[in-house]
Amino acid sequence: MPAEGYRRSDRHKKKRDAALRSGRAAVPARPIVEPAPRMRVHEVQRKRALKRRLAIAAGVLALIVLGVAAYGLIWFRSLDRRISKAALADTKLQQALDKPKQDHLEPFTVLITGSDARPRDTASRADTIIVARIDPKAKKVWLLSIPRDMRAEIPGHGVGKINAAKFYGGDALLVETIKNETGLEVNHYVDIGFKGFVKAVDAIGGVWVDVDRPIDDWKADISPFKTAKKIEPGYQLLDGYHALVYVRSRAFPDADFTRMRHQQTFFKALAKQLANPSGIVKLPAAITAISEYMTSTLPAGEIVRIARSLQGISPDDIDAATIPGTWKSPYVYPDKEKMRQLVEAMNAGRPFESTPTAEPVVPSQVSVTVRNGAGMSGVAASAADVLKRAGFNVVEVGNANQFVYDRTLVVYATEAAKAKAEAVAAALPVADLVPSRGMYSYKTDVLVVVGKDWASAAATSTAR
Repeated sequence: MPAEGYRRSDRHKKKRDAALRSGRAAVPARPIVEPAPRMRVHEVQRKRALKRRLAIAAGVLALIVLGVAAYGLIWFRSLDRRISKAALADTKLQQALDKPKQDHLEPFTVLITGSDARPRDTASRADTIIVARIDPKAKKVWLLSIPRDMRAEIPGHGVGKINAAKFYGGDALLVETIKNETGLEVNHYVDIGFKGFVKAVDAIGGVWVDVDRPIDDWKADISPFKTAKKIEPGYQLLDGYHALVYVRSRAFPDADFTRMRHQQTFFKALAKQLANPSGIVKLPAAITAISEYMTSTLPAGEIVRIARSLQGISPDDIDAATIPGTWKSPYVYPDKEKMRQLVEAMNAGRPFESTPTAEPVVPSQVSVTVRNGAGMSGVAASAADVLKRAGFNVVEVGNANQFVYDRTLVVYATEAAKAKAEAVAAALPVADLVPSRGMYSYKTDVLVVVGKDWASAAATSTAR
């Protein structure tokens, strides 16, 4: 048989031999297209080998998929043991929380706190308090910041700063206090320690934030040698330590109120990054990094699922507000009517901007004139001292035209100055708020006329 695998008939062979003997050209061989039996066997063997290789590859791929799935399951369970075990085992916390609806697409709320716990601390206060409402179906988020120094009735402990509830009774008491004071429903709870916050930000490669003002605050910095205490204004990538300074610093005239705005700005920027596919990929690493410093009633898998459901969310879909109030040492006294309006808007899924809120009053930016209207020695100076300690800018101290005032008055000339007058009145042990209506002459934002009721009121306040 020729090497090329063709067969020739006997007749054709005889013609070729005859042509060779006669010296004529050889007749070309005619190929028979029928494949040789041996070639059919090779083809069958080749197909069988291919099937075996495909079967082996499929098996290996299945093992890899199962291995990855098993590893992922073990990883999630390991994380859940670290971040959720304590929270889920806390029966008081579970009782304090409101059960969310079974449908995962229904809106739910999460109380987010930043803990100031130090090594070996058995109790800590909440340094940051934010209640978030998340609507996965509408892809919208509401963030309501609560001043940590807000005056609150803490069950079993009387009046105190709202963040002290965590110190007195742990996470459960904090949840209970916030629900009582605000009327909000709380479905889940997440607490993040300072070091965990730093590690999580670094794990996602930092967060891009537009810093609105320079910051220089060593008290907010936990980095070695205080290298992160300074932040210049401008759009920039903040690493973990600098991000913590940005959300913690209170080195501003209005202290907590600017800080809460910075926290809202940061969370908006963070949500924008995590809403992108590249950000979601980094989320497991961030959860792993933060797990040692985090307590959560949301399992790790649920956190990832929520992030995926919000994929594509924009900063415009994140609404933020702060419960307004007036600072009167040692508390922030909340404006309860405006707080009620904000909570109603949040529960109804309406924009916070539909509830107008005034900018918080900064005492150092309020100028005050104090006059003695009682004719009693030292009362004007005493009232001025109280206001100075509260941070107000007392420009003038003197006598009124007449000593006929039985009650202490806080006078304002315009509606714009009314909020400042309210803040001044809140800082005094006794005061009646009255509009000027052109009856009083003064050049500052607010006029205080000290009346005869000051002596007894001041003495009572000092005694307390």
